[in-house]
Amino acid sequence: MYWSKYNILSKSEKYGYLLFNTMSLAFIRINEQDIDMWKKLRETPDSYTNFQNYDFLIKARILVDNQEDDLNVYLADVLKNRYNSSDMALTILPTRGCNFGCIYCYEQDRPNVLMSEQTEKAIVKFVCSNSNLKRLSVVWYGGEPLLNFDSMVRLTKMFKQLNIEYSAKIVSNGYLLTKEKADLMKDLAIRNIQITFDGSEEIHNQRRFLLGGQPTYRKIMDNLKYLLSINKEITIDIRTNIDRRNKDDYNKFYQDFKSEINDKRVTMYPGFVSDLLSSECVSPEFNISEGGYKAQFILDIFDKYGIEIKSFLPKYRRHSCVASKYFAFVIGPEGELYKCWRMVGNQKEAIGNVNDGSFDMVKFSKYLIGADYTLDSKCLQCEFITLCGGGCPLVRMRNKYEKISLNHCCPEKTHMEQLMELRYEMFVKSHQKQ
Repeated sequence: MYWSKYNILSKSEKYGYLLFNTMSLAFIRINEQDIDMWKKLRETPDSYTNFQNYDFLIKARILVDNQEDDLNVYLADVLKNRYNSSDMALTILPTRGCNFGCIYCYEQDRPNVLMSEQTEKAIVKFVCSNSNLKRLSVVWYGGEPLLNFDSMVRLTKMFKQLNIEYSAKIVSNGYLLTKEKADLMKDLAIRNIQITFDGSEEIHNQRRFLLGGQPTYRKIMDNLKYLLSINKEITIDIRTNIDRRNKDDYNKFYQDFKSEINDKRVTMYPGFVSDLLSSECVSPEFNISEGGYKAQFILDIFDKYGIEIKSFLPKYRRHSCVASKYFAFVIGPEGELYKCWRMVGNQKEAIGNVNDGSFDMVKFSKYLIGADYTLDSKCLQCEFITLCGGGCPLVRMRNKYEKISLNHCCPEKTHMEQLMELRYEMFVKSHQKQ
């Protein structure tokens, strides 16, 4: 037997010894009086029969027959998921236009285009070209997708007539989510909506304002309250784009939001602003998008304010995003096909077009194979591979083909011990509430 290379054993100042296996996600607190026995097990794994309930050590993959099996199973699962032709994931932009003038937007210099009905029909034809398709999931994206709501309605009607399982979510700024549109979310099979607030009302209005400069915070809040009141199935993700200019405001925003909307269907989490299309961030002096800084931010707001950001806890990942999946595409309003959200509007990066049936297999394969972390020896040797999923494929491509060095590793790699302690503390507090 072998002590799994995916075991992370650390000593927490608050809780003593903690053991986490990144492959099975087994998580154990070890009593102080037992730690010598565990350390001996690490050195001489064949002594495992001395443990009470030793079968658990094998089931939890803490002990393994060899060091390759778990990685092989993980990689087989990754490849199965990546090339599964029965599932298709589309990110569709009904328009690149937007009613906001956010200070960090990377789409501001790209043409404002509305999707035509001809393109809508071509998208449906593209979907139908997959004869094995059983499930279709769509993310409505932009620009601001609600600016071309009619296109969303028409496409949804056609998708629902394909006799396959269909679901959708939308990424919106929320300003145009009027009562009339909110009433139709169920009919459009939209189960989740992501809306961005960049802080408390004053800070948000300084960063996310209408093109004419008018404030947006209050209108979005009112729209959300109505949506939650009439739709009991919808879930909402509240993203806050974080940089050094607004990071200290997150607690105030969190408390302000909860005082108005405290609903279990709403999840709040921070995002981190960066520009992966250049070698620098949008605002290098303000950036905290590096993995280590992300983890530190999450740890700080928990230590200072008790705010739990569970989405940043270590979790199993088969892939980092749709760019690494074979049957996943981003479709622009002119029918352009992309593999990455960031490339929309950049015609040089399009891999094809649904209107003329063109498809560039060379560009397409760079995302799947050229940026494939399952072929990267460093990733294959890393104990955090299951938590990272290889990182951003765009970053990996830029590093490989442009010979630059952007970090694509996960926050866990630099802050694992603190994140394990955070996970355990969240576990303790959740049980104390029960």
